[in-house]
Amino acid sequence: MASMARSSRPRGVQEITAEAEDFTLNVSIPLKVWLRTAQMLTQRGDMHLRKGEWAQAYMLYWRYAVLITERLKKHPEYKTPAGREAARPVLAQLNAVLDILGRIKPLIKREYEEWEAEEARRETLRRQRVEIAQQENESYDVPLRHRHRHEEQLDLEQHRDLAVELAQEEMRRRERERLQHAGSFVSADQQRSRRVAGIWDQWTVELKDEQARSDELFRRQMESTRRRLDGRDDDAADEASRPVQHSTNYNYPSISRSQPVQYEPTSFHQRIESAVAPARPPKHDLQYPPTYHSDRGASPLIPPPLPSKETLDSPQDLSVGSQPPVPPPKDREVSVAPAQKTFRPAAYLENGEPLRSIILPRQLRHRFLDVAEKNTRQGLEMCGMLCGTDVNNVLVVSCLIIPEQKCTSDTCETENENALLEYCMTEDLLMIGWIHTHPTQTCFMSSRDLHTHAGYQIMLPESIAIVCAPTKQPDHGIFRLTNPPGLPHILNCEQQATFHQHSIDNLYTSVERPHGHVVQDDRLQFTLVDLRPGFRDGPGARKTF
Repeated sequence: MASMARSSRPRGVQEITAEAEDFTLNVSIPLKVWLRTAQMLTQRGDMHLRKGEWAQAYMLYWRYAVLITERLKKHPEYKTPAGREAARPVLAQLNAVLDILGRIKPLIKREYEEWEAEEARRETLRRQRVEIAQQENESYDVPLRHRHRHEEQLDLEQHRDLAVELAQEEMRRRERERLQHAGSFVSADQQRSRRVAGIWDQWTVELKDEQARSDELFRRQMESTRRRLDGRDDDAADEASRPVQHSTNYNYPSISRSQPVQYEPTSFHQRIESAVAPARPPKHDLQYPPTYHSDRGASPLIPPPLPSKETLDSPQDLSVGSQPPVPPPKDREVSVAPAQKTFRPAAYLENGEPLRSIILPRQLRHRFLDVAEKNTRQGLEMCGMLCGTDVNNVLVVSCLIIPEQKCTSDTCETENENALLEYCMTEDLLMIGWIHTHPTQTCFMSSRDLHTHAGYQIMLPESIAIVCAPTKQPDHGIFRLTNPPGLPHILNCEQQATFHQHSIDNLYTSVERPHGHVVQDDRLQFTLVDLRPGFRDGPGARKTF
């Protein structure tokens, strides 16, 4: 059973930092991709922080810090004035991240020390149980305590209505917050502070309460074990059965422990010698106690008195407001925190890494084609960014951003990355993927598309690319790189031509259900934000569908 499983060993700070530093800066990947990665690291760190998942948050924040302070300066584009200017919004978060790292570190150390102490206690309890089993020729399972929260994982297909409802509620919450702060400038640093406001007090208190409950349970278990070893179970039962005094002056009932009948031989024989057999009563008057017969006569045999029925009051006779007596603690009692509902992975990469589900508004593709219609008539490609958030382990696309871009008949290249990054940081949006058109070609991933998408998928394994071919059939597809072989092959590809052949096949695959991790749903609303010059401040810059 999950509630009885041994909690896994938490990682120490050195282990986490080693994992965070275990990556290579590939200078062939454009600087803007690494800047998006840095922004994604802080946002994912914020999400884990809000959940109280200290180790995951610490790893992501530390990786961001290493990327920004050490690795990024080795990128050729970063050495240019334009590169340093592009990195400015991401660098601005460094102080806040370092502050969070300083706060998380003692919590991770405490969690590890508590785990070590718990293991020592568990081992002590196990040894004591073994001693008891040896004495009583019985076998006991060591009661395991759980102080971590458990997650109840649901299948998205079976509980899609719940997933959509949770996503809608999150979108409404974000919209209320946006309207509340409308008209006031909020920096990315202020946005992060607002997202994690009060998190330290909240989670510190929760961990403290959990530890207190855990310690009380362990104390009960140890006390019970000591009683059994000392042969004091009966004393414990007596103590548990004593009446509890309340302000109502009602004395709760107690049933005395059974005792062997005690007879005094001298007095007993004297009673027999002096007793005279009574007259036999009529049958309807027959009463107990029965008569004891011997060669010396007959005498009533008087058994010990029964407990008074007055002490066996029924529950309805209890005084108003009184509470029933507390039963003695059970040895096998297990403390389990309430389950948190999340959704299980929808699919897996070729290397076995799980992929969270993505819920995509079905109308999003059609609204994007409306925006791109002018370019499509001219035979020019166009792209948009798919952004959203994590809701109970499901990625929900809630925003389509049209960035500033340069469009040709074969390519579309985003420009002014700062505006895109700043908007995503301010609105707390994850970049979940991208969408683009093939106005004159079929629906497929070109070599240029594969290299572009590698930059998204290295940030987020679930990242998707939607290709729209409005004049062909099929008219659209939703794809990801295989991993392996697709992602590592593309990342290591050094060919410079815009379009080129690759030496292997099976570089990308479709991701729509039932075999993939993407679900389209008609009930989800989304916001379309246009950041292109001439549209950014216009009346159509932000629309909700």
